[in-house]
Amino acid sequence: MSRALAALLFVFAALLLVFAALAGPVRGQSSAVESRELTLPGVEGGASETVWVGWPRGARGPLPLVVALHGAGEARRGRGRGHLGWPEDYALEQAFAALLAAPLSSEAYRGLVDEAHLAARNRALAARAFRGLVVVAPYTPNLLAESVGAPSILAFGDWVAGPLLDAVRREVPLASPDAAGIDGVSLGGRMALEVGLRHPDRFQSVGAIQPAVRGRVGAIAALARPGQALRLLSSRRDPFLPATRALSEAWTSASLSHELLVVPGPHDYVFNRGPGSVELLYFHDAVLGR
Repeated sequence: MSRALAALLFVFAALLLVFAALAGPVRGQSSAVESRELTLPGVEGGASETVWVGWPRGARGPLPLVVALHGAGEARRGRGRGHLGWPEDYALEQAFAALLAAPLSSEAYRGLVDEAHLAARNRALAARAFRGLVVVAPYTPNLLAESVGAPSILAFGDWVAGPLLDAVRREVPLASPDAAGIDGVSLGGRMALEVGLRHPDRFQSVGAIQPAVRGRVGAIAALARPGQALRLLSSRRDPFLPATRALSEAWTSASLSHELLVVPGPHDYVFNRGPGSVELLYFHDAVLGR
């Protein structure tokens, strides 16, 4: 091979690497997670919706199903891209890999973890290994301006709890026919609370991560009833922390069992990629996989 041809091939290979890096993550190529996208009729029979579905590679037997709702930033990207918030923007697949290869390290949390909390999680994982979940990530419309119980929120919730769950269970045989949870961050946290608490027959666990519940704490608190596993996750620099604490206090006053977890970190992508993804998977696997 001539030197000129070798140099040309080298430049071509380098350009391929650059283009691959610019293109971002490649869906479905994780060593820890298998995934696919499903297209199904939208809310109230409207435009079709594409949802991402992922589960541990090589998993066997029924796995609990968890709906994961993204934040307002992804809602602005629209239906063609927003539903990929959890797998691509929030590093959900890396969180899967870290939990499957436990013990967890501080790096799995992007450094946003106290030593005591990390030790507690690893003790629990040593006693009961993370088995995994079928995670479903739909597009979440930005309905933050709507009041609690608005028709648009009720319609979205009915779609998530009905056609969405039914379609995933039909298309993904690994998904458990009866064990399901819902969770989300910020916008998605508020929506997860409204949807999950209104459909206790479909969701046995309800989580909310840095939920945007400010100004609506009382109305959302009143939706909860005994019987569901409830978890609130916030961070010390989360602007929604006071409202999240108020929601926890309201549930405590109503004698509703729940967990409030406050960890280090901001209200930002680094939090979603660390504590957000890790704790979403850990919580629902722990309570639904028993």
